[in-house]
Amino acid sequence: MYINALNFPQASQQTILIVEDEFAVANDLRIILEKAGYIVSGIAFTVERALEINSQQRPDLVLLDIHLKGGQSGIDLARQLSKEDIPFVYLSANTNASILEQAKTTNPYGFLVKPFREKDVLVALEIAQYRHAHRIELQIRQEQALQIGLTNALSAYGDWENRLLNVARLLEPHIPFEYIMMGLEKQKELTVFRPYSFFRTGPEEYQTISMDTFLQMSGLTAEKLQQFWSQNQYGQLRIYNGEDFEVICGKNSMMQAIARTFRLRSNLIVPLPTTQNGDFYLSFFSRQPDTYLPEHLALLQRLQPSLILTFDRLLAFDKIERLSEQLRQENTYLQEEVKTGANFEEIIGDSPALLNVFRSVEQVAPTDYTVLIQGETGTGKELIARAVHNRSRRKNKVLIKLNCAALAANLIESELFGHEKGAFTGAHEQRIGKFELANGGTIFLDEIGELPLELQPKLLRVLQEKEIERVGGKKPIFCDVRIIAATNRNLEQEVAAGHFRLDLFYRLNVFLINLPPLRERKEDLISLSNFFLQKIAKKLGKKLTGLSADSWQQMQKYHWPGNIRELEHLLERASIMSQTPEVSFVEPLVVNSISTSSVTNAVLEVKPFYQAERDNILAALKRSDFRIRGKGGAAELLHIKPTTLEAKMVRLNIKRLH
Repeated sequence: MYINALNFPQASQQTILIVEDEFAVANDLRIILEKAGYIVSGIAFTVERALEINSQQRPDLVLLDIHLKGGQSGIDLARQLSKEDIPFVYLSANTNASILEQAKTTNPYGFLVKPFREKDVLVALEIAQYRHAHRIELQIRQEQALQIGLTNALSAYGDWENRLLNVARLLEPHIPFEYIMMGLEKQKELTVFRPYSFFRTGPEEYQTISMDTFLQMSGLTAEKLQQFWSQNQYGQLRIYNGEDFEVICGKNSMMQAIARTFRLRSNLIVPLPTTQNGDFYLSFFSRQPDTYLPEHLALLQRLQPSLILTFDRLLAFDKIERLSEQLRQENTYLQEEVKTGANFEEIIGDSPALLNVFRSVEQVAPTDYTVLIQGETGTGKELIARAVHNRSRRKNKVLIKLNCAALAANLIESELFGHEKGAFTGAHEQRIGKFELANGGTIFLDEIGELPLELQPKLLRVLQEKEIERVGGKKPIFCDVRIIAATNRNLEQEVAAGHFRLDLFYRLNVFLINLPPLRERKEDLISLSNFFLQKIAKKLGKKLTGLSADSWQQMQKYHWPGNIRELEHLLERASIMSQTPEVSFVEPLVVNSISTSSVTNAVLEVKPFYQAERDNILAALKRSDFRIRGKGGAAELLHIKPTTLEAKMVRLNIKRLH
């Protein structure tokens, strides 16, 4: 295969180790690499052989298959490479969700799915080299973002349990765990800061483990648990892996009970000394015996001072709150002032969920990093993109918008990158693409999950090299463009399904903004409705004073599947038909297509998450006559992969009928 020298310059004598147990694949890789100017330090079929070669000649980068001969996998080797700060790119023909989940914990520099082209290999290597070279700078920025996120999560409005849950969610991408405990060593007279623990049941899914739940799961009595708790010693910031974990469990009855209950095999403990209440501890647990690395310890050491300061500040506020109601009122007043100043653009609302989005926008806007906005249809993703652009150094340049779902697949490439005259039938003249138009400014790619798979490498090249090539063009064109992407899909699931490239996902998901649906920010319904009614009144030339009480009640109970866009259209229809200044809905809002009695029963019957999931799977299996795969199978009914369904059935102890 011919590779354009402009695209792939000769490698400067960098050494690559190939760890691949299929000789034909390994040999093809060797030929590709040597042709491009790399030095292949060796080919290993097993982890043991790879470590031998590594000890003889340290490679600059490793191409690593996940499934290898012998007792260890590529993921085992990846953990060792991470300790030695050697970048690696995974090779695999298997990209199911469970494999991706394990691979992600090792922080790879890329992912190649077999079969791959020569160009894919060289692009992946360039991306890996770039990411490794800029790792320290990126690490500093990520840690700054994490530090800000943790401070915001702890200081946010809402109950203490949700704040700690948000802390767990923020930490998990940086420090993997299956179980985490957080709390103060000494409670004294505190009213808020109670200890909590969370068990990770899936990607971004957590179960809060209360005292009663733990007693039920562990089989301990309340008296025995209290005895263990009083004997619990946290000590210094430290890692307990493998044998060290077994030793500490032998000395610490509380840790032993936790390890036995959740089948845990390693621990990372972080004490954060407070001025009056002992240590605030974070204790991470994993089911793998070697999860926690020195880099995790170093990260927490760097975060420790700011976290200690945050906790001391929060404890001081708690004391002030208990002693002075006057200060509480002053603090509330100041918070309302902050809320009033937080509204910007045409983004209406002051709910805590929306304020978190505002803070994220203010943090990322001055940088030049790629932003991924995730949210349901109708939540205002374009408004957030415009807010990021208007607060960036590119605000005086153009913001170009393109909806990837609104164009035919054969037109998207031309729209994005332009085309030369005669490039295809109907190309009668040269056309400038959206990226060239946005040069120096920002491009907003809405519904990025709809981008065809064959065009994703071209977008990856823009992100990596800031170069595009028109359809039919013969030379690259430099484009200084900031990319803001938006999607209403779960891109990780799209990657697992093979619909979206993992390397592109990594490049887009630099800074994620999750836009909450309207049903999670109903505090904003009043301000949103007033804003839309004023806007509609001007357009219709009517005097509209507001909504009727009955309409307000309906809005509060409604689920808003169409979010803000649905709210605006609903108010427009009601305003057009209204004969009085007070607007009322002509027809009552229908919650959904399910009958009212079914909805009522569903609301009344609240089940634990695992039980609801189990019942849902059983219902799908019964409807499909216990057929998992194929059209009409349970997996299709549940919109998940058959392998994912089978794994859930094993976890939930659901037997298959043969």
